[in-house]
Amino acid sequence: MRHLERKEASAIAVQLAEKLLPLFDAESSRLQEVSISLFRDLVEAVVGKDRRSMKKEVQRGVLPLFFHTQDRTDSVSEASREALFAAADFLKWKELKALVEPQQTWRTVERSLVWDRRRAEEYMEQSLPYLNNAQAILREAAIRFIGITARRLGNRNEKLQDICDALLPLVNDADPSVQSLAAQTLLILGTQRKQSASRWSLRTLCCWLWRGRER
Repeated sequence: MRHLERKEASAIAVQLAEKLLPLFDAESSRLQEVSISLFRDLVEAVVGKDRRSMKKEVQRGVLPLFFHTQDRTDSVSEASREALFAAADFLKWKELKALVEPQQTWRTVERSLVWDRRRAEEYMEQSLPYLNNAQAILREAAIRFIGITARRLGNRNEKLQDICDALLPLVNDADPSVQSLAAQTLLILGTQRKQSASRWSLRTLCCWLWRGRER
């Protein structure tokens, strides 16, 4: 009977986890803390075949949890670290556990989150809303993450223009640190765009000349 109850609870946990993710960014810090802590409990409660379904929700929760480890509200920051550690354990993602450490560096972030192209693209999309977060520290974290990810994707990044457009308003952000970081990141990405365009133009020219020879 107890085993049956555990299985039923496991199935419910997956459904609840999906509903909790948007609440990580709620306006109320208390609601954030409770939602993140409950998410951690749900991750730890899942068993059997439900783990496959939960895996998708846990992967979606990784980046928001990472950003909120830097939250200005200590209780939210601590809850996020605990939940991120539980997520790393669930996913058997050893490198992810390093992000829980207070002394983690952005090089650790690059090794942990953006080494895989598909994953990097997904996290890039997920990070964009944080550019408009009310907390300057989270806007700054989003800019840093986007800069690292865009450089990692290099010339294969088809959404570079969209990323630059999203970053541009932050050059006039109310926080000087955000302003400066946005300007630096745009400068780097702008250079990357020009290099990409130059390579594309050269390839186009070579193809045109080759076709001319064939005629």
